Amino acid sequence: MKVTILTHTPDPEKTVASAARLCYSNIGPMEIMENFTDEKVTSFVQKLVESGHMSPLEHASFTFAIEGVSRTLLAQITRHRIASYSVQSLRYNNPFDKELDKQEEADEALIKAQNRAYLKGFAQSGKDLPPEAAGIEEGELAVPDKIEGEDLSHLLRGLFDAAGEVASDGLSLSFPGKFSSILSQSPFEFEQKGENLVLSGEKALDFCCFLYDGLDFSRSLYSKEKLADLCKKSPEFFDRIRKKAKEYIAERYYCVLPVEIEKNLDAIFTYISAAETCKKAYLDMVKMGVDKEDARYVLPMGTCTNLVVTMNARSLYNFFHLRCCERAQSEIRELARAMLEEVKKIAPNLFKKAGAPCEATGYCPEGTFSCGKYPVRN
Repeated sequence: MKVTILTHTPDPEKTVASAARLCYSNIGPMEIMENFTDEKVTSFVQKLVESGHMSPLEHASFTFAIEGVSRTLLAQITRHRIASYSVQSLRYNNPFDKELDKQEEADEALIKAQNRAYLKGFAQSGKDLPPEAAGIEEGELAVPDKIEGEDLSHLLRGLFDAAGEVASDGLSLSFPGKFSSILSQSPFEFEQKGENLVLSGEKALDFCCFLYDGLDFSRSLYSKEKLADLCKKSPEFFDRIRKKAKEYIAERYYCVLPVEIEKNLDAIFTYISAAETCKKAYLDMVKMGVDKEDARYVLPMGTCTNLVVTMNARSLYNFFHLRCCERAQSEIRELARAMLEEVKKIAPNLFKKAGAPCEATGYCPEGTFSCGKYPVRN
């Protein structure tokens, strides 16, 4: 998510203060504007906001460029009716142009080569190969004396999924010693412990990151169970996987990954699976000749969009009052707080009391729905 103020009313605090002062003055608005010093503007605006005299705030407006938010957020923000919106259209824009030309063919060929490297690593364990190996001759899965750099992480991930072990306490990885010739080609130095080769601590963390560096969550071969085990053993590794998944979902599906889903690896897998199904259905229909404006019906609510929003300061107060609250949905709460931060840079006195109601008054008006951050008003 990215929030930028494109334009705003010039000198918004002076504009608001002059408009409010006019209500109590027998001189014209231009004269008031010319005679208002910065100190008087600051004092007047603060008194205005503290008294709750909000109508003059309608004379100052702010226009925001908002990028990388979901269609779910779009449905929420447009409920704030005293505003103007311009929204990127999926009727005329196809977020998956690459998949509709030959670039996707090259991409699929790369994934296929990486998965072949994974199967070579897996095959060294002697265990039954996964179904994806069907039709591949045993000789095709031999590991060369010198493993090419691009294939190394995928081959080692296959070996790890088949023969690697994760310690029950802490992040420690081990492989049978017979795989020393393969492991020695990695940029990691394993410690010999009995018959096993072991990595622990930071070295193990770095090795895990290396294994999953080129991972495509929906098309690469990997053990979800093994990945989940690593994430449980190392919160730091899980943080890196979450970041990787978030970037992957944004790039491959043009979607936002919601905060609560991001916290749960199984939920991330489910989200990716659903997004992959929606994307495939959309592309299949477009390739059939269905107009994008109708094919888009299958795209998820998490699909990204960009928009330009203009609100006056009074409407922004209402928006911040409702959407900065902890009870607001996480994405629009993040947006509201980012917008508030931006307008405070321009008009700090004007928005001094803006935000969640509890932050301005010191008590929560939500009653039994309170998050507990502030005492509830009786």
